[in-house]
Amino acid sequence: MALLWVEGFEGMGTSVGGHPLPTGVLGRKYGTVNYQDYMWIVAGRIGGYAIDFSAIWAELYTPNLTTNPTMVVGFAFYSTAAYEAKIMGLYDGATLGVNLQRANAGELAVYRGTTLLGTTSGLGLLTSTWYYIELKVTCNATTGSYELRVGGVTRLSASGVNTKAGSNDYHTKVGFIGPSSGVVWLDDIYILDGSGSANNNFLGNRKVVALFPNGDVGGYQDFACSSGSDHYALVDENPVNDDTDYVEDGTTGHKDLWDYPSLSGIGSNIAGLQVNSTVRQTDATSMTLNTLVKSNTTEDAGTGETIGSTSYKVLRRISETDPATAAAWTVSGVNAAQFGVKVG
Repeated sequence: MALLWVEGFEGMGTSVGGHPLPTGVLGRKYGTVNYQDYMWIVAGRIGGYAIDFSAIWAELYTPNLTTNPTMVVGFAFYSTAAYEAKIMGLYDGATLGVNLQRANAGELAVYRGTTLLGTTSGLGLLTSTWYYIELKVTCNATTGSYELRVGGVTRLSASGVNTKAGSNDYHTKVGFIGPSSGVVWLDDIYILDGSGSANNNFLGNRKVVALFPNGDVGGYQDFACSSGSDHYALVDENPVNDDTDYVEDGTTGHKDLWDYPSLSGIGSNIAGLQVNSTVRQTDATSMTLNTLVKSNTTEDAGTGETIGSTSYKVLRRISETDPATAAAWTVSGVNAAQFGVKVG
């Protein structure tokens, strides 16, 4: 596994100018969320939606994702003010490691904790303009390295430097931090590490799109419906409507599988898929839920996850390869596949 995280802020409501919905939805997926009330849904960089951070205390932190020495983060960035403050940070647990800050005159600076490692020259980021920023860091006290790209162009790099701030030779998670003044928008985020044979280096400018179920798959309708008989219609809302309608089951091996609309507006190079399932337990019985991927005749249930909560949470499954071909996903492969859930 190399691809660790995908975020386009597409499944948290369609009301531009409103808060992500339902209330607290970001906390179902992220490790820590500070001041969601200072976050708003806005129009996305290339269609869809993005998120607005409008205060320095608005912060999003992923859960722990990896212990690999190398981490790469890519994200689209837009700001309305030429502030000087931290934008994004890599962390070893609670310890701030290598981080990216907006510096004077539209430059970007790379720090280890509070120690400056380098500042770009002549970058001159403009306000009210989208930029695609990528930072790659290999964590080590003596042989560490970093490389900063903006729009696919290397703007800053160094090797043989100290990039270790915590006790480990790796960063575990990523945080995105709101501005000291003005407004910041974020979109089209990816995070990966250095493991695996693919998706272990810069991906370049990326677009994240979201698809929602639009049909049932015959023979895969084991779950009980809260109402009606169309399973997909109970799990297709944006934003998710929790207990208003849903499917449920507790029998090992039962499956629900759904069709999705065809992909459009993207290129042929698909780095991977992230399947998100909003789930909760309804009693004290411990159960495992698998995210099911079916391509052609091949079913791949992946690794199940114990739900362990009567409050809603988001299970994420990253799929980098088509299970029917063991190769990278293609547009036609995604369009022919179905996705759903299986009781473990």
